[in-house]
Amino acid sequence: MQQPEADLLVQAAVAELAVGRVARADALLQDAIRVDPRHPMALATQAEIAVSRKDHARAIALADSALAIEPNCAPAWSQRSQASWLAGRREDALEAARRAVDIQPPNPRFRLLLAQFAAWTGHGTEARQALAPLLAAEQHDRENYAAAVSMMGELAIAEGRFGEADPYLVRALQILPGLEATRMLRGMNQLRLGRFREGWTNYAAREQVAFLYPDGRPVLPGQVWRGEALAEKTLLVVDDQGHGDSIQFFRYLPLLRDLGAAHISWRTFPALARLLADAAPYATVLAALPDEARFDFHCTSTSLPSRFGAEPGNIPAAVPYLRPPARLKSAMKPAAGRGLKVGLAWSGDARHMRDHLRSIPAADFLMLADVRGISFHSLQHEIRPSDLPALEARPAIGREVEKAMDFADTAALIAKLDLVITVDTGIAHLAAALGRPVWIILHVAPDWRWLTGRPDSPWYPSVRLFRVTPEEWLGDAPPRVTAGAWGPVLGRVAAALRTLAAR
Repeated sequence: MQQPEADLLVQAAVAELAVGRVARADALLQDAIRVDPRHPMALATQAEIAVSRKDHARAIALADSALAIEPNCAPAWSQRSQASWLAGRREDALEAARRAVDIQPPNPRFRLLLAQFAAWTGHGTEARQALAPLLAAEQHDRENYAAAVSMMGELAIAEGRFGEADPYLVRALQILPGLEATRMLRGMNQLRLGRFREGWTNYAAREQVAFLYPDGRPVLPGQVWRGEALAEKTLLVVDDQGHGDSIQFFRYLPLLRDLGAAHISWRTFPALARLLADAAPYATVLAALPDEARFDFHCTSTSLPSRFGAEPGNIPAAVPYLRPPARLKSAMKPAAGRGLKVGLAWSGDARHMRDHLRSIPAADFLMLADVRGISFHSLQHEIRPSDLPALEARPAIGREVEKAMDFADTAALIAKLDLVITVDTGIAHLAAALGRPVWIILHVAPDWRWLTGRPDSPWYPSVRLFRVTPEEWLGDAPPRVTAGAWGPVLGRVAAALRTLAAR
């Protein structure tokens, strides 16, 4: 019997996705749906593409369409799980991942996804159970065995057992050296542990991780700069991650200048362009790259610490290395208030894959604003609807930042504050680069740049770190996925704030 045309088109699309040709796969799937509008696998695979592009609303809609036709379509449940995670709906993501495994227990992709989501929501036992069949298949399924070993390393990181993670990651890479996501994960963990020399090398594998570049890596003019002499050469530096990363690594621009480059251009995000341009009049700061631009070399800003051999003891940490433009100093200022002026930032970009491990619900975070004798000011330029009631319940909190047009305006406001208390987001980097005292609240598995165990940072001398402990994260059952684990650390911050106010 001849195979239906829609089936053939979906199979061809899956093959194109496997080699990274997303646009071609999308076109084939559209053809399949024209042939058969009720083809569940065509819809589920379109949801996969939407997930890769971080379009969670479209992915959920496509997955739901597939499930309305075929409720036991395991790939649709898997894509719905990933899309729900992107949307910040962690429990929905877990439930959908469980459904996919229940429908197709042997499928390793579904088990690995469930294990990952369980790991990062504190369900360590469930993660281990999901991985058990894959770990038992060492002899006849080496590829998925290696992926499961890697996931055990990721689970150790998620639980704050950083030293225990490395042997798992090493073992996975011994079996399959091409696991670039595992190599990147190991690099981040080595950096977190202060093993910078090895860490930078492995972290560079990030540029080879396909899912981070669903539409392919951008093509930039010139050769990749790997430390060659820059005398009389032009260099383009490109910010390739988030606003905080851009601010953190902008400190290396003077070192590039001192290498004698004929000219340096730095392409950044529009919201940072005005601030960075004012701080570096000897360079060209761009929010977009002209089509005709030509350079001898290019590099990403996140590669600069590696190029300069960064170690915890030699990081350029002279602050401030950013300043608000002079013309803004009187335009953005906190409203008059008594006592200390303290800025508060409690959430970052909701699209971040670990947002629930860094953003704190305003209803919990704003307990800090109950400390007496302090004038508080919100540094949240965008406020989530779920956070608005808690903020509006404290009308004394200044909201001048909502008038800010970009980071330059926010910098002018922060410059007038005595202290900033924030989660791990761009505001933390901005305040620290401005040289303001900053208290950063970190979860049990913080980003690599904050290292482990220490209350300070080699990147920013004005930073003080407050950490959730593994016991606070994993000590209760069921796991406290959101606000519960933040209570003790917020209590410690409030106590320190009362002590500061009393002085």
